[in-house]
Amino acid sequence: MGPFLSRRQLLLLAGTGLLTACAPSPRRRLAMPTGLLPKAWLQRLPGDWGVEPWQLQAAATPPRGAALLALSDGWATGLPASSYAPWPAGPASEGLLPQAEALRPWGLPVGFGPWLLVLRDRFDLVGDSWQLLLDPSLRGQLLLPASPRLVIDIARRIGDPAAVLPRLRRQALGFNDRDALTLLLNGDAQAAVLPSGAVLPLLNRDSRLRAVLPREGTVLWWSLLLLPRSGGVLPPPDWLGAPRQSPLLDQLLRAGFTPPLQRPLLAAALVRQRFSELLLPPEPLLARCSTLLPTTAAQRQADSALWQSSIP
Repeated sequence: MGPFLSRRQLLLLAGTGLLTACAPSPRRRLAMPTGLLPKAWLQRLPGDWGVEPWQLQAAATPPRGAALLALSDGWATGLPASSYAPWPAGPASEGLLPQAEALRPWGLPVGFGPWLLVLRDRFDLVGDSWQLLLDPSLRGQLLLPASPRLVIDIARRIGDPAAVLPRLRRQALGFNDRDALTLLLNGDAQAAVLPSGAVLPLLNRDSRLRAVLPREGTVLWWSLLLLPRSGGVLPPPDWLGAPRQSPLLDQLLRAGFTPPLQRPLLAAALVRQRFSELLLPPEPLLARCSTLLPTTAAQRQADSALWQSSIP
């Protein structure tokens, strides 16, 4: 047989199944917004998996053909849990924090952290309370999250939200968590409310920044893995379990990404981290933290009315 195959020979090989055996296996795709999962973990995906950037629009409609999805809690719970295939019980779902269980109907929580009050060059402001946001010197220097629910939650932790919300709005330079860190670093603002995952990698490198985990508690952010209702494929168990072990666990913690595991499973790695209390808050403080789960129509209407009434 020469170096080239005739059409008849190709048909014969196809009939034996040899061509199929030699063809590369299709790559399974993990669809996710850019930056949602740490690069160090994604690099451990086996060769027959690939990562597909997912540009989220008004609704989190999964890309066609995706085998696995990764979303933040807000996007994941924006659709009913029935929109996704149930995540089966197994080693990856064992030893989770109690706070993670509330999200299990949607998928597997794999990372979490607190929303923090972050200050730039304001070491004169002393305290560990959300009340710092109302300091007169921060008027027009504060960046608040774009989510009204999150801002309302903060107002409730300070006091009567009907009274606190208008004061917070007068303090705010804007409501933007996507560009807030850049504005803070550039000196366009002196304070911001940001997720720990965006802040912690910078705290060791930028002495101008200080992060406060308020004593009243805070909202928690989450990263989840979800199975599409159609065509979902579980990732390899070795990959799912890798974040539970060092050295990968240490890398994830340095990136501000804490696997939501019970404290004894993280303790050895946490002692090697400078800001361990921001990665996994102490138990009494963690008990005062909450997750923004879907609300009823009546609750949404009440929050909307509260938000609208606070507009100057």
